[in-house]
Order: sequence, then structure tokens, then C-alpha cells
Amino acid sequence: MLEQNESMLPPLTQGKTTRVVTVGFEQDSTEELHRLLKTLGVEAVYDLHVNQKQISAATYIGKGKVEELLNHVKQHEADAVIVDTELSPNQVRNIEKIIGKVILDRPGVIIEIFSQHARSKEAKTQVELARLQYLLPRLTGLWTHFERQRGGGATSRGMGEKQIEVDKRLLKDRMNRLKSKLKEIKKERGVRRSNRAEVLQVAFVGYTNAGKSTLLNALTHSNVIVENKLFSTLDSYVRALDPHSHPPMVAIDTVGFIKKLPPSLIASFRSTLEELQEADLLVHVVDASSITAQEELETTVEILTELELEKKPRLVVLNKMDLVKSPSELNWVKMVAKGSQRVSALKPEDVKVLRDTISKFFIKNLKLFEVLIPYSESKVEAQIHEYGVVESKKFLDKGTFFRVRMETSWAEKLGLKKYQP
Repeated sequence: MLEQNESMLPPLTQGKTTRVVTVGFEQDSTEELHRLLKTLGVEAVYDLHVNQKQISAATYIGKGKVEELLNHVKQHEADAVIVDTELSPNQVRNIEKIIGKVILDRPGVIIEIFSQHARSKEAKTQVELARLQYLLPRLTGLWTHFERQRGGGATSRGMGEKQIEVDKRLLKDRMNRLKSKLKEIKKERGVRRSNRAEVLQVAFVGYTNAGKSTLLNALTHSNVIVENKLFSTLDSYVRALDPHSHPPMVAIDTVGFIKKLPPSLIASFRSTLEELQEADLLVHVVDASSITAQEELETTVEILTELELEKKPRLVVLNKMDLVKSPSELNWVKMVAKGSQRVSALKPEDVKVLRDTISKFFIKNLKLFEVLIPYSESKVEAQIHEYGVVESKKFLDKGTFFRVRMETSWAEKLGLKKYQP
């Protein structure tokens, strides 16, 4: 059986880069696929472009293109083939029979990257489950591929067929254990979320590599991992937006999105993405310098809709404005998302304006309450200043009168009455 950390791509001698031929489609740019492969440490030695209008049930790209692909694989001495779409297990097997190399589709590439970048116990569990869900229907082709790597030949075919059945049972058992483990992790996460229930929460979402983590670091003066790679962060990070803000506000970083994100990954990361359900505001970060910024914005909106978050308050932020140089680029950026806030995470003045915008959003949406606090109850008065925004106060004979904006849950705890103008 494929081990937990064993790559689906061919193992190579130390110091040698995996060489692949990519199969892209005429209506799509291969730039993003190349970025995915770069993140994976794989070299694309040739790009084959295919017209996707006529899809072959057997091989997706058609017999003629498979033969052309075989010639390019031989000519460029490629180790594997990457296809920039999702293939059925049968299509993968049919192409591999002809090519004689590993065939990996787009979901497989993304899962490989997730496998490399998972760091926490939760992320590793989620990614492993998604990986096994991906592997199970594709096990036949992958098992014969690993037999070839390990020295097995045609004489071991019968043994291989038996081994596949054993591996399928082992995979299913492992998947059941991972699902049970995720349920426990979900409970733990639920407890942590409940502890933040009375704190205002802003969650950062967006396409992978849009600069969410860099922006969060700048806003919160923290040190979430930042790399110029796709999916460098798979875990949710929670940081105080501003330790001096009243009421308290926290910022949450989440896993980046990408088009054609494998459904198994969305399903496996659902417990992490539940952070978005609890958020009071979503900050949707878009890479303003990307030539596909509009498409990346729309992809994120589609995933948010799939997660039933389309009605959640959302602030669109066009990040990396320091990379937008020419007037024509600036004019194009203005059209990407009208009414959005344009910032550079590298400019402190931009970061301050964004932090103020988030704070104003929260304060504007807090309810207005009134209360008279006896002078002897200084602790309650301190809590009012800690968890609310005082609009006015008066010193009266029996105590201090406050008119304050506050979360309803805290107001109820402190015995405040809703303001009636």
C-alpha cells in the first residue's frame, strides 16, 4: 500500500528533478499549473495543448492526442504526465497503459502539495483522508506503477491483483479511523470556538497566494508562516487584530482556495472552514497584481457559496498594490471589484487604514445599550470599557450612567438595557 508520506510521483535519484509533460487546454492558461508544479518541485519540460470540445470517455483527450503525448514523453525523457483537469480512474488507467508513465491529474497535484505542507495534527489528518479518498478508486494503476518501481514484473500480476484487494481493505479501515479522529478534533475545535464566541471575529479568505498571511501578520504584528508558494498555510491561525481594541477583535487566517479544488479536500477541511461560519466578517483578499485576479475573485465567491457563506458580510481587499505599476494596470485593477479597498501589506499606512475599516465595521454593527453602574461596582465598569465602545457617560448621584455599543451576549451578561431613542 502507498505509505502516508509516499509521493504519487516517481521516486528519483537524489539531486534529480522530476520531469513532466503537461497536458493543458486551449481555453485555460497553463501559468497556474506551472506554479503548482513549481511548488511541488517538479519541472515541466513540455506543454501539450488540447482542444477540450470533444471529450473522449476512454482517455479524455482522445487517441490521437495520447499518441502525440507518448512521442513528447519519449522525446523529452519525462518521468510522468500531468493533466490539468480531473480525470476518472479509468481514464488515468487507459492513458497510463499507452504512455507507460505515471499519470496525475490536477486534483492529484493539489493533494500532493497539501501533503507536503500539512504541519499540524489536524491538517495532516484532513489531508491524509482526502488523499486516501482520491487513491482508493485509482489504486490499480498506482499499485502496478509502484510494483514497477520496486522491481516487480509481468510474472507478479496475479499477486498484484490480490494485493490490490488487500490494500483496498486497508485503505478503507484507515479512512474510517481518520474520520473518527477528525470527529474528535472537531469537538476540540468546537470548544476553542466556543471560548471565542463573545469576541468579534474577522476571517481572511481568498485565492491561494493572494497574500492573506502577509496581510494578517501586518495587521496583528504576528508571525504566521509566509512563503511565496501556493498553499503554504493549511491551518487556521487566530490572532488578536489589535491588543488595544475595545471590544476585543480577532483575525483568523484560513486555507487558500483555487479553481477545481478537489471536493474531497473541501469535505476534509470542512471542520477548519467552519471557522468561516462563526466569523462576523469575511475579508476577501485578492492579488491585485495577478492577471487572473477577476477569475480568482469569482472562484473564491463560488466556494463561499458552496459553503453557504454568500450572505456573510464581506469586505473585498485588493492586496499587493505595490506590484501594480502602470496607469493601465491600475485602471484594470479598479474594474476587478468596485468598492473594494486597495492596499499593500508592505505599507504600514495601508495596513492601518484597513485595520480602522474593520474596526469601524464592527463598531457600526454593535447594538446600543444603557446602564447605570453604582460607584461601588468598579469591576462592571471595567468590563464595559473592555467589551464595549462607550458613546457617552454621566456621573449621577447613584452612579455612572453609560450609553455603550456592545455585543448583545455581553450586554445581557452585564445587565444592560437596549437603548430606546
